[in-house]
Amino acid sequence: MVITASGGTDGANIVLFWPNNLPDDADAQLRDDPIALVEQLRSEGRMIWFYCEGDGDYSATFFIGTSIPIDLFRFCAEDEQYSELTVNGDGYFGGMEYMFKQDHTAYERNPHMLEKVDIPEGKYRAIVYSTTVADSFRREWLLRRVGRKALRLSNLLQWLVVLSAFSVLLLIVTLFVIHQLIWIAFAAAVVFTAAAMLISTTKGIKATRDSMVECEREFPSYVVHLDLL
Repeated sequence: MVITASGGTDGANIVLFWPNNLPDDADAQLRDDPIALVEQLRSEGRMIWFYCEGDGDYSATFFIGTSIPIDLFRFCAEDEQYSELTVNGDGYFGGMEYMFKQDHTAYERNPHMLEKVDIPEGKYRAIVYSTTVADSFRREWLLRRVGRKALRLSNLLQWLVVLSAFSVLLLIVTLFVIHQLIWIAFAAAVVFTAAAMLISTTKGIKATRDSMVECEREFPSYVVHLDLL
């Protein structure tokens, strides 16, 4: 069985946790001293705390009773082993700041920061890996999938978005400072925004976006291998 998940963090901490594994007063502990609780749960094999380089979006692939493909394994570096990891009920992958026992208010406000992970219940031996995939490799991978023209369109779209934002900022400045440039700033904002919107609807951009999602699935931030005890 192979399961993929994605989540995000604003506190540079990514976890896989099961609310059923948390103590009854976990919500209070998470407010007062989340690190202490997470360290305890990790040492007891009741959750996974991933090594994290900073804020942002992360992804993970869980290989349950099956081998990690060699094309992915060559990018993996072992971080940690769990001799006994307890899986109990629904699991969630994402930012530590969104952990919960019962009070899932933060998660409800930011549902994209956690993703549900349905690993069959039981006790597992787990090995956690982080991956290092060079940007040049990802670019070559995308190039083989969508072609050079689509990638150029994607790069152009990124620049147009930046120019559009700059033009809007310039427009705001001209409203209060340099009134003579207001129509130039307005025209630039309209042109760059319209061009970005037009390019974003093309088949090439859609194919590139879909391939980027596929690439993230193929080469996630983390890989976890689990074997049922």
